[in-house]
Amino acid sequence: MTSGSAKKITTMVRYIGTFLLFLFLVQTTSGNKDIKYPFSAIPDSLKINAKAVIRNHEQIFEIKSTGTYVETVTYAITILNENGLRYARFSQYYDKRSRLSGIKGTVYNAAGEKVEQLTNDKVIDHSAISGFSLYEDNRAKYFEPKTMTFPFTVEYSYVQDYDGLITYPSWYPIRDYNISLENSTFSVICPNALSFRYTEKNMPGIVAVDRDETKSVSTWHLQSQPAFEAEPFCPSVYDIFPAVVMAPNKFEMEGFEGDCSSWKSLGKFDLDLIRDKDKLSLETQQVIRDLVKDISNDYDKAKAIYKYMQEKTRYVSIQVGIGGWQPFDAATVDRLGYGDCKALSNYTRSLLAAAGIKSYYTSIWTGYNPPLMDAGFPDSRFNHVILYLPLPEDTVWLECTNQRTPFGFMGENTDDRFALVVMDDGGNLIRTKSFTAAENRRERNSMLQLDASGNASMSASARHKGTFYEDRLSLFHAGTEDKRKAVLDDIGLPGVILDKFDYRNIQVKDPAIAENLEFFVPRYATISGPRMLVPLVPLDRLRDVPKKVSHRKSDVVILRNSSTCDTIAVVLPENFTVESLPSAVKTESRFGIYSLNTSVNGNKVICIRNMEMKKGRHLPSTYSELIDFLKKVAAADHAKISLIKAGV
Repeated sequence: MTSGSAKKITTMVRYIGTFLLFLFLVQTTSGNKDIKYPFSAIPDSLKINAKAVIRNHEQIFEIKSTGTYVETVTYAITILNENGLRYARFSQYYDKRSRLSGIKGTVYNAAGEKVEQLTNDKVIDHSAISGFSLYEDNRAKYFEPKTMTFPFTVEYSYVQDYDGLITYPSWYPIRDYNISLENSTFSVICPNALSFRYTEKNMPGIVAVDRDETKSVSTWHLQSQPAFEAEPFCPSVYDIFPAVVMAPNKFEMEGFEGDCSSWKSLGKFDLDLIRDKDKLSLETQQVIRDLVKDISNDYDKAKAIYKYMQEKTRYVSIQVGIGGWQPFDAATVDRLGYGDCKALSNYTRSLLAAAGIKSYYTSIWTGYNPPLMDAGFPDSRFNHVILYLPLPEDTVWLECTNQRTPFGFMGENTDDRFALVVMDDGGNLIRTKSFTAAENRRERNSMLQLDASGNASMSASARHKGTFYEDRLSLFHAGTEDKRKAVLDDIGLPGVILDKFDYRNIQVKDPAIAENLEFFVPRYATISGPRMLVPLVPLDRLRDVPKKVSHRKSDVVILRNSSTCDTIAVVLPENFTVESLPSAVKTESRFGIYSLNTSVNGNKVICIRNMEMKKGRHLPSTYSELIDFLKKVAAADHAKISLIKAGV
């Protein structure tokens, strides 16, 4: 081989090597270009107790005018296990006043490689309330990825245009327990000629505002938030996580103008929505007058009218009319016999008016553990309508959507919270009824007849009031087998044979459910030689006490006052006498009071157990005190009588 040929070969090898290196770099670069949100990039601190990690969340809300708005959202979330699976789905609501566009979605595997792309044909468009609502203006677009190999990441983006809003979108970067956050940004773009209001909750930072000649941009930023685990006796989820809640000052919707800067002005908007919606036919007005003609006071008149409304109507969700905020008129409800909370409350208001009784349309947030409402921040963030009836005899609140609710009964979905009452001069913020311990009460008398083998025949009669009544009301209306199963679950003792269970619904001013049970419990007591150990509290004993935690984060909340009283008679078996009784117990804390006392009366041991829980909100540091109190209650509830066979 000549030196020239060798040089050519060497040069060729160099060219080939360079070319292969080039290909490798191109492939590597193009591969890296599609890598996003690899699981390995999540800090370990954000994986602790997490079912999902929000990698990025960007929300931009632009106020175009008092009636037009655009919201742009992009977010990515890594799903770590099955508990977080529902957050992998895309679902966004819209209606005739809003339009969804620009929907995009990508699914990435643990390495951050793209494995699925959302396309238009994969997006399901369906009624948001199908099978529940009579009218179906509300719809949703939905997508569920096929990838289910954990961990994986989904990234979605969309644009939503609004024509008219009474409530502005709020920023809740974290919406659930056991979800951590890497990064989230919220921006509000507002023309200088307009304004909006906001309130911050649990926010560690401050808003940044940039302003030019035409508009302002307000931006909030949150990052590196570890997952928050649910804690016993914690506040509403809305009161724990960081948030920015927004509200308009002026707004427009379908030709209606409103002012949200005060509760009074907000109520005036509602007043406009229900104006002239209370007209009833002359025939119906006469029916009402005939119904109450022999009743002497307004309380009993209103009660009769409420019963008439319950028997004549049924609840159906209606999501139409001025953004779903306006009820359809009373005459239509009267003719059709159905309506939603708005329509049925307005209809009941109209029936009462026919009898000369004034009542008021009222907006409220319904739910067991409602978010705290800031009385200084007017905002139409309500989800239900009831009726306010201030009578000379009593102040009455009426739930108009439930055919089984007694007149004036307030349950745990509407008790003890602010409500916006629409009066003739506008809105008034009024707090609904709060149960006293005497009103929210369960009283029970139980008798245990023991035999020499430790078996027990038991009978128990109870009276349930307040939220105890509400719990038992659904049981009262349940079928026989459902009742039986629920009663056995409540008794919670092994091997129970249920002989009798019946319930009576006592609908007086303070309604109650009367409960009577008869059942047999084999081996209720423990035999140990000549001794018999008998559990003293057979029903509703405190079984589980939450664990203490070293670093409690949230406030300790007892939502409602409540009380229970048990009188228990234990009939001794033949040839047995009392060897020892549990010591008397009385313990008291800021959270409640508990006492247990026993005595011997002939061949019976009589036990009287009282417990009261006090409504309140307390600092996290008080949690250990609550647990200590509950441990004392549980210990006393599990106390036993020691019996001994005579002659031993």
